[in-house]
Amino acid sequence: MRLFRILLHGLLLFLANSAATYAGFIVFRLMKPANQIAIQVPIAAVLSVLLFVMWSLLVRVLPFRRLILRTPFEFAWVFLAALLWNPLVFVPLHYLTQGYFTSPGNIMASMIFQFPVNLAALALAWAITRPRARADAGEGAAQP
Repeated sequence: MRLFRILLHGLLLFLANSAATYAGFIVFRLMKPANQIAIQVPIAAVLSVLLFVMWSLLVRVLPFRRLILRTPFEFAWVFLAALLWNPLVFVPLHYLTQGYFTSPGNIMASMIFQFPVNLAALALAWAITRPRARADAGEGAAQP
C-alpha cells in the first residue's frame, strides 16, 4: 500500500503542477504582450502549492485512511515520484495533442520548475497534516 500511496500522491502533485502551469499560461495569454515567465511561473507556483495542500487536506477526510502520507520519508518519495511522472505522462500527452515528441529541454524546464515548487508544496502539506502528539497540541500537557 505504501508504494501505491507514494505513486498516487506523486501523480497528483505532478497533475497539480501541470494544471497550474496551464492556468498560468492562460493568464499570460489574457495579459499579452506581457512577459510569459513573469506571469506564468508565479501563478503556476502558487496554484501548484495550493492544489497539493488542498489534496492533502481532502485525503484526510476521505474514507480511505490508508491514502494519508504518514512520514517525512513518504513525502520525500512523493517528491521523487512527481519528477518521474513528468516524462511518463508529459511526453505521450504532448505527442497525442501536438503530434510530435516534446524536446528534452521542455522536460528539463518543467523539472526545474518542480524542484522548488514541489519542495514548498510538500513542506507545507507536511506542516499542516503531520500527526501531532497531544503534548504538542497543548492537550493534556502540564502547564509550567
